[in-house]
Amino acid sequence: MAGNSTSEDYAPAANDHAFAYAVDFEGNWVWGKFFYNVSFAISTISGCSVDANGNAVMLGQGNSVPLIMEMSLKDGQVLKFVSFDKMGSSDTSQPWYGTYGGIHHDLKDADDGKAYYYASFVMENAL
Repeated sequence: MAGNSTSEDYAPAANDHAFAYAVDFEGNWVWGKFFYNVSFAISTISGCSVDANGNAVMLGQGNSVPLIMEMSLKDGQVLKFVSFDKMGSSDTSQPWYGTYGGIHHDLKDADDGKAYYYASFVMENAL
């Protein structure tokens, strides 16, 4: 399970911050994390899936840009973290992004054998 919250129960300020947690099939708590835009700057997680390696793959936003993160389902450890930005962007000139639920990690493409992430996000008015 993942998403975002503005609750002060997660962090000392009521601004957007992402959270993720895992429970087992019996509903028992396994682990939980919140992201307070500091170490891993993540304000929301909008998509979550499990890849063929058994890792959680998440699509979200941090620092106002899309990101993909892989986490271990066993302990919540962040295994990979990739953020996207438009080339030529600066602090004063950055496009608007929106992320949506679609995220898939193809571990081995049938054509070239390479691993790919497929994600759904928009940049301004382009998909």
